[in-house]
Amino acid sequence: MSDGVGEKAASSLSEYIDQSIRMVESSQQLKEFDPSGDASRRILKVLERAKSQGGVSVSDYESVWADYKQCMVDRGYEDIKLIKESNGIYKEAPHRAGTEEQNARYGQDMLECGTLTYATIADVYKMQIGNPNLYKNQYEGALDCLRRNDVAPKGYTMDDFRFDLYEAASKDELKLDIYKPEASQCLVANDITVFSEDSVTEELW
Repeated sequence: MSDGVGEKAASSLSEYIDQSIRMVESSQQLKEFDPSGDASRRILKVLERAKSQGGVSVSDYESVWADYKQCMVDRGYEDIKLIKESNGIYKEAPHRAGTEEQNARYGQDMLECGTLTYATIADVYKMQIGNPNLYKNQYEGALDCLRRNDVAPKGYTMDDFRFDLYEAASKDELKLDIYKPEASQCLVANDITVFSEDSVTEELW
């Protein structure tokens, strides 16, 4: 959890977008999933637009998530539910586990559809919304977000955050209710996904 603490992912959002563009251009996985290159060109077009506009627009972010949902529906998952955090960041709802074969297929389909649609673009959007200081370590980015938004109590430390995420045996033990919307939005924006007890769920099989 301490990996990269204090380090920056880039010196600016513009540089981070440049890194993302280079990653798309060189990604062997994307080439495997997208032999025609159509998805790669769409992703690069959005990233180039983000570069010129100073960030990914809300409309582009919403559009790539809609594309992901359609991609999954096209593969037979009719009940894909997207949960929108109060800062506009999306996460996919949890679902009941299926058979080993179903879980493996879903995992691969989710990976392919995500890679072909929202993944790289959402990374940039989440950075600009939830980690504007561009911390390399996702936990440091999330904690910074909690502090900037006056959600974390005074003196709340990285150790407290780690306890709440991985060690608290019940909600009563939490030093900060990380499941409340104003907190979970910071976590999801930094690739730490949490769900409240009353979260909607997907029925995939």
